[in-house]
Amino acid sequence: MAKKAFSRFVTPDAEARAAEAAKTVRLRALRLAKEAEDKDVADREAAAKLAAAAPRRRVRTPQPPGPPAPT
Repeated sequence: MAKKAFSRFVTPDAEARAAEAAKTVRLRALRLAKEAEDKDVADREAAAKLAAAAPRRRVRTPQPPGPPAPT
């Protein structure tokens, strides 16, 4: 029969926690910067697309003549 080996959770020391927190902060900052850059590029592309599109003129469709007005 095999013995049950219980692994014990060892809390990380302050240095390890600080290093992990610093790494998380750096990664979050990089992700937010990339998202902002991607949004900026998408906004510029959308603006360029709108500027390139020819403005459409609104033309009124001819209305059929109605019944004559009573006199």
